[in-house]
Amino acid sequence: MSDRNRTWMLLACIALAIPACALPGMTAPTPIVLPTPNATLTAIFQPTATETQALVPTQSPPTLTPTGPAATLALTPAATLDPSKARPNGTPVRAVRLASPPTIDGDLAEWTSTVYAANQIVFGSNNWTGSADCSGSYYIGWDESSLYLAIGVRDDKHVQLASGSRLYLGDDVEIQLDANLAADLTSTYLSSDDYQIGLSAGDFAGRAPEAYRWFPAALAGKLSGVTLKAKASGDGYVLEAQIPWSTFGITPADGLSFGFALSLSDNDKAGATVQQSMVSSVATRRLLNPTTWGTLVLEGSPGK
Repeated sequence: MSDRNRTWMLLACIALAIPACALPGMTAPTPIVLPTPNATLTAIFQPTATETQALVPTQSPPTLTPTGPAATLALTPAATLDPSKARPNGTPVRAVRLASPPTIDGDLAEWTSTVYAANQIVFGSNNWTGSADCSGSYYIGWDESSLYLAIGVRDDKHVQLASGSRLYLGDDVEIQLDANLAADLTSTYLSSDDYQIGLSAGDFAGRAPEAYRWFPAALAGKLSGVTLKAKASGDGYVLEAQIPWSTFGITPADGLSFGFALSLSDNDKAGATVQQSMVSSVATRRLLNPTTWGTLVLEGSPGK
């Protein structure tokens, strides 16, 4: 074999040996694999997501839509109360029929009926520091003309700069009453027989007590027919109210039941109009859902 042929054979052997050797600093190239094309070639040309792409779902604001009747709630009523006329939230409040109307003077001395509490925090729990901050106890009675309330409120800082529809942005008392409880016992949305009124003690200076009706919206406005009297006390204030039954579109009678909640708004920020917290007679109380309110029963026995 000639020297020329030996040279060519040596070069060929070297060329064949190189792919089988792992040289320092070198790696074999990654083979290119193309996906199998389909009829529209999307297997090749459709882009794929990378690790740097953030997939963020979109979210639209919730829509408040009235719902239909809720499922019947478990109920353990008082022995004398028809289960079809009571809500299962707390103990029913019983208003006594008064032999004569109380004097609306901001004095609780003449009230001797059962006293009820409003001390369940239902809004602004992070701002509420306890019963001395905001809580209350109340008496309730009725006669043919009116519903009567006498409320002792514990409030370490009384602030009320608001009026009219903005009463809740200061210290006030709020009443919610479902005037047709038997017909819409399981209705989870407000209807024309659901009422919310506010009672303000004023500021014990130039701002007088006042009453306002928020619901039904068609009847919203100040309530000139409600009689109010308030007095400051050592740890808060006392508020007495005479509310004509016409405010609720009700003709009263012994044994009638209504949805009911009594709540107290609290504002401790001097010079500001803000609702910081609210306590209620019912721990489940929600503004727009009558099934979360309690029950008020009219009792016929005269007395105070």
